[in-house]
Amino acid sequence: MPEHSLAAGHLLAIKEALDKFPKGAHPTLAFGHISKSFPKSGVFYVDLWPIGVPFMIVTSPNLAIQATQTSKIALTRPLELQNWFRPITGGPAMFDMSVEEWKPWRALFNPAFSAANLLTQVPHMVEETLVYRKVLESHAKSGDMFQLDNTTLRFTLDLIGRSVLDTRLHAQEGYNALADALLSQIRWHKSSEEVDPMKRWHPARPFVEWYNSRVMDRYIGAEVDKRWEVYKANYGNNDFSHSKSIIDLALQAYMTNTPEAIPQLLDKHFRLIATRHIRVFLFAGHDTTSSTICYAFYLLSANPSALEQIRTEHASIFGTDLSTLPSLVSEQPHLLNQLPYTNAVLKETMRLFPGASAIRDGAPGVDLVDDDGNRYPTEGMNIWIVHPVLQRNPLYWKRPNDFLPERWLVGPEDELYPVKGAWRPFEFGARNCIGQGLVMLELKVVLALVIREYDIKAAYEDWDLLHPDKTNGITTVDGERAYQIEKGGAHPADMFPCRVSFRK
Repeated sequence: MPEHSLAAGHLLAIKEALDKFPKGAHPTLAFGHISKSFPKSGVFYVDLWPIGVPFMIVTSPNLAIQATQTSKIALTRPLELQNWFRPITGGPAMFDMSVEEWKPWRALFNPAFSAANLLTQVPHMVEETLVYRKVLESHAKSGDMFQLDNTTLRFTLDLIGRSVLDTRLHAQEGYNALADALLSQIRWHKSSEEVDPMKRWHPARPFVEWYNSRVMDRYIGAEVDKRWEVYKANYGNNDFSHSKSIIDLALQAYMTNTPEAIPQLLDKHFRLIATRHIRVFLFAGHDTTSSTICYAFYLLSANPSALEQIRTEHASIFGTDLSTLPSLVSEQPHLLNQLPYTNAVLKETMRLFPGASAIRDGAPGVDLVDDDGNRYPTEGMNIWIVHPVLQRNPLYWKRPNDFLPERWLVGPEDELYPVKGAWRPFEFGARNCIGQGLVMLELKVVLALVIREYDIKAAYEDWDLLHPDKTNGITTVDGERAYQIEKGGAHPADMFPCRVSFRK
């Protein structure tokens, strides 16, 4: 453990670590700094008294595998996760339900996230990406500097809204009640490392969260009711071939397990819990996806040879006529599965800049065992597998801070070949991310339709001239200006200011 204080637990040690980074940097950076004092074990404990519960910090793939895949705590989620997610979801949902609650709902939604069904969503992804491309085009014409992540968050809300609800939110084009309520909820969400009492216990927060929650529930409830009417009409015709959205397939699976005659109104309990799941799908499906898109553009721009290689791959698979590209991707979505280098670029992007980490609930009698056989009790602990630290841990990664897509294309004889369990953006085990296939498909669509049309370059130098640092004078992390900050998930600093130009 780091140095402990009876009055403040490890908060002083964490603050000391945070002070080594830019103000507002993601708290995982502090834990990464502390982890350097425990390089071999890959685990240490921190006491967050008086603002939080004790944590076991895991930065080793072996211990991560134990926590999420092979021990009896692999399916558990701590109560604190429900507290974090409640403003987002309105109540227990896929991420934070107890094991008993989670299992039937995961089974209910699994068919909607099958690879075959996701390919049917590609035409909708293309349609929304074309709107995004128009937004980029307007910035390319003006040459202005703008925060790409803010723009992309609205785009990814359009993407996930279409896949989940089979409805167009048009968030990229203006106000949408559901999208703007969710974005507001995230802005008001209490940061996990916040120690300022006026910010941590802001008197307006409960009202804002209550209001946003009502707006989201009302909007989603109305959309679920619409899909229920579609289901009843399809049931009468015995034709569900055109109902492929996530909520459509969930309704079909639910009614398959309901032997009674089809009711006029949807079951209230199903409607309530389905609404919570939809809220978490909307959050998870837009937040980290936006961050990954921005970081992919950032890393490709900073690595011209990788950019040229991904463009060459796209030309070989999709051809050189960009005018036919949208229809080609829509009509032949299987081509997206023939992009090994693109897949490697995305995996390397998520290795360097994962959108979130994983957490499990410790239990009596459950120990995690390090590579040397040392045992670490989990009882009373929240076990935090800190992905940004684990995925740059030099014990398991050669050249850990370098962007090297080729590490995903080499064989096990190569020193770059990834160590088993060291890459975990979607986690492993039964409670892995249900939407990982959807995310990867969306990311490939976006790169396919954008990367050969535009050059997107970071504009941090210009941004910093307009917004000079007035805090601790530290502006980079390991020389990286686009370090991660906490805005719901992890996002690029200052929401990635950039400029877009037409590809020359």
